[in-house]
Amino acid sequence: MPPSGRSGVGVLVLTAPVAEGHLAAARALSEGIAGTNEGVVVVRDALDALPRPVRWLLADAYRWQLGAAPWLFDWLFAGLRRSRVLRSLARTALSVAGSRALLRLIRRDRPDVVVSTWPPASLILGCLRLRGKVRVPVCATITDFAGLELWVDRGVDLHLVMHESLVPKVERVAGPGSARLVEPLVSPQFLVPRSSVEARRALGLPTDARVVVVSGGGWAVGDLEGAVATALEIEDAVVVCLAGRGAAARVRLTGAFTGEPRVTVLGFTDQMSDLLAAADVLVHSTGGVTCLEALVRGCPIVAYGSPPGHTRLLAEEMEALGLVAYARSSAELRAALAAADSRPADFQAGGGDLASAVLAAVPRVVVRLRARLARTTATACALATALFVLLASDATYPVVSEALAFQESSSISSNGGSVALVVRGQRRDLLALAPIARRAHLRASVAVTGRLSAQDVAVLRAAGLDPIPELRARGVLSWFETSRQLEEQRARYSLPESFYYLAPREGFTFGGYLVARHVGGRPIQIGDTIPLDGGPAGSVHAGEVVAATLEPGVRAAPRLVEAVTRLERAGFGVSSVRELTSRTAP
Repeated sequence: MPPSGRSGVGVLVLTAPVAEGHLAAARALSEGIAGTNEGVVVVRDALDALPRPVRWLLADAYRWQLGAAPWLFDWLFAGLRRSRVLRSLARTALSVAGSRALLRLIRRDRPDVVVSTWPPASLILGCLRLRGKVRVPVCATITDFAGLELWVDRGVDLHLVMHESLVPKVERVAGPGSARLVEPLVSPQFLVPRSSVEARRALGLPTDARVVVVSGGGWAVGDLEGAVATALEIEDAVVVCLAGRGAAARVRLTGAFTGEPRVTVLGFTDQMSDLLAAADVLVHSTGGVTCLEALVRGCPIVAYGSPPGHTRLLAEEMEALGLVAYARSSAELRAALAAADSRPADFQAGGGDLASAVLAAVPRVVVRLRARLARTTATACALATALFVLLASDATYPVVSEALAFQESSSISSNGGSVALVVRGQRRDLLALAPIARRAHLRASVAVTGRLSAQDVAVLRAAGLDPIPELRARGVLSWFETSRQLEEQRARYSLPESFYYLAPREGFTFGGYLVARHVGGRPIQIGDTIPLDGGPAGSVHAGEVVAATLEPGVRAAPRLVEAVTRLERAGFGVSSVRELTSRTAP
């Protein structure tokens, strides 16, 4: 890699429009590098290159959580911070989903250095570096002061940090030499001296008032209304509230302070440098690049109204470093505004030139075979999980059976007007039904609870009652029982190699179907149930498999005969499953 400042170094900057901080960092980085390098500097939207579901998860779902369910984001953030296993799974998932997309960007621009200002892109790039897919140095900017577990990756060659306290924290994760302290990542305009009076005159703000700037970042998150209302309690204060890029937030804030001449609501603005030079204090809810800009401008910062998650952790860490005052309530905010003082004078002390650090970056990461094996293993596990869900979920069987055009399991195609009747019951009740069925010339299948002997099977068949196997185990565990159950019943009932069996209506899985198919079973399920109390039989149609249940201890056999008679009067022939299927077989 060329030495620092050498011309002709191609730099690819990857960022994302997730709030405004990552975009601002990319703009500042490209401006700084372009001023010292004659090579091409290209800024690309990494989020836009990712597959649509990943874009939704990393941007839309994230934004929704911050606004509608901050507790959910807090829970997810805390889990990822505290669990190395969860972070590893998330990193692997990102790599699987996004590697191809980012590789396409890199191969199209053929850069000498790749820099990421967005943590998900940094993690994907780190995975690609470890696998040897990206062979040029990869740098990542870190504009936060906390939650580094989600910013740092051992596959990134160089992490660019804005405070000396972050160097050892990064190196504990990514290894020695993986972090470098650089100057704050802000646009060059923030480095140009600007007096408060000049800035106020340019913005049309009073020069003798106390100016409070309230910001919630590009998405205007946090308690902005509460911050403005508290600032107005200062007698001589004027407030400039930044509503970000969202029109809805601007309308909401404008409506909240209509008629208050001391409040100005702005949308996204390119006058941030003058605003921070003019301000006596910045009240900010999200941290990040805006806080870096304020620190460079010498504007005191009060962190207030932070939503749950990383912004609260960031506020606590910056308070511990003496960079902000953290107000956890409106009373603390009121006190902090009254006592606001300028930033520490040594914030930029020791920070190297950021552009030079990027242009001088050299490969540090060693390609690991283990990383490639991990990727292969993760892919295999994902495929195995998908296959298991396909086989184990009872929700997938109807979908797969429809897609593969399986025969409808509760109907048997018939050219006539017959239905197949299945009578369920205990062994003794079914044996008691046998002589009544013989006298009534009843033809039906029977599914028995309990074991039948060879003599029992002979008695039932002589009466026109044909035993049919029934699969009673359900769910994943049924895989271990399906073959045994069906093989035993087929042997007891002397069935041919290919036979019908009753499958459970709930809990029947595609895996169970395949196991049963292996032993010759073809599933059918019950359509309508025939009541034995004289009630209507429902919408029975020709070719359907209907069922009746003999309750133990009840003289249900005569009622069953009456129910069959009603079906016959309705124009249906009643037979067993085997008879009906043999009648309709080609």
